[in-house]
Amino acid sequence: MNDSKENMAKKKEHGANVDLIGNKCYRCEHEWLPYDKDVMPRVCPKCKSPYWDRPKVRFNKKGKKNE
Repeated sequence: MNDSKENMAKKKEHGANVDLIGNKCYRCEHEWLPYDKDVMPRVCPKCKSPYWDRPKVRFNKKGKKNE
């Protein structure tokens, strides 16, 4: 029984955390992994926004930008 706990501890040490490169939409907060890393997606697959890679810019009544 002690052997299995030790083996499990060893397994957790190797390859437990993996960083994947993906995309995130500024509009709907959707995250996805691209099929091709070299090609930038044109739209978000969830909300279909072509502005998925740009943060929203809001204007107040006087025409000044609010961030």
